[in-house]
Amino acid sequence: MRIPFSKNLARYLVRRRDAELWAEVLKEDNPHRRQLIDQVVQTALSETKDAEDITHTVKAFMAADLPNELIELLEKIVLDTSTTSEHRNLQNLLILTAMRADPSRVMEYIQKLDNYDAPDIANIAITNQLFEEAFCDFP
Repeated sequence: MRIPFSKNLARYLVRRRDAELWAEVLKEDNPHRRQLIDQVVQTALSETKDAEDITHTVKAFMAADLPNELIELLEKIVLDTSTTSEHRNLQNLLILTAMRADPSRVMEYIQKLDNYDAPDIANIAITNQLFEEAFCDFP
């Protein structure tokens, strides 16, 4: 069942920037959490041009310990949105989150992205035994 207000709620959450409110709606026992996450990723973040909206949303997903959902969010921001695609910290975070949650995607991100801290990412990749990815990082 779709909640008709989920798009509006997603927009509200992104614009409100309230960590406590985010924590409440991203709780594991919220039956509408997945739907809300989808609306945030698909609608609300693509509509905002405010870096603070994005920052607070990313922090909320990190605080809720949702690494796979954070990857979805960061992919949308970094790979699909031209205004934020070159943001170094977001590119770093996408690669580092993938190392933790889905190492099979790290190489794809390293090959697609071009504005991340390559030496630091390579060292962390080595620590995580992602040797091929680490050596791909070095020019």
